[in-house]
Amino acid sequence: MIICEIGLNHMGNIKYANEYIEKIIKSNADGILFHIREKSFYEKNPKLLLTDKFYSDAIKKTKKNNLKFGITIADIDKIEFCEKIGVDFYKIFSRDILEKELIKKVLSTKKNIFVSTGLSNLKDIKKFVNLIKNHKKQFTLIHTQLDNNIEKVNLKAITLLKEKFKMNVGYGNHAKNIFIIFLSLALDPTDLIFYVKGSRYKKHIDDEHAIKLNELKTMIENIKELPKGLGEKRKYRSESKIK
Repeated sequence: MIICEIGLNHMGNIKYANEYIEKIIKSNADGILFHIREKSFYEKNPKLLLTDKFYSDAIKKTKKNNLKFGITIADIDKIEFCEKIGVDFYKIFSRDILEKELIKKVLSTKKNIFVSTGLSNLKDIKKFVNLIKNHKKQFTLIHTQLDNNIEKVNLKAITLLKEKFKMNVGYGNHAKNIFIIFLSLALDPTDLIFYVKGSRYKKHIDDEHAIKLNELKTMIENIKELPKGLGEKRKYRSESKIK
């Protein structure tokens, strides 16, 4: 799946959030991802809270256009609401990878779950895998580094995680140089998750590593086209068609 993560880049503006949805639908992405943070976050940042009605309306619109709707969830009490409106998949923040009650509750939904590993080392990930060892097929590890520096991306960790834990492993981009997303395709991630941003605000919460909405369609066209060049692990003679 190619998943466009809005996160909190809607800035609490419902009209802006709907603008994201419309443009992501037109981009031919596979999924869209919003954040629902913990209650204490919204107590400090009430303007970033979207209404339940917004989510109910948004999910109807995305499903009508064959777009999967996901929530990165931190508030365990909101999972019941998410199930009621028909959320398709969930993501766990990297800081919550060992939050047993949250993971247990999300697991009970039977939905696909993406787990960010941005704040985790192999020891942490092993602890997590032990928690969900009988349900590994329901989970996808997302390799990411919470750093805009390209030298910290470490894409080879995708292969390492696949080999060590025998699980699906995707890539979540936080690098400022967005072309690293194309490079990640050579490591064959099962899924791609990256932030997007519009143009109503000069600065967004996830800004430097976000794809501009007006560049999104072309970006996704390339993501779908470029893997064709990887070919097969063999060498054969071909007739030249270059003039």
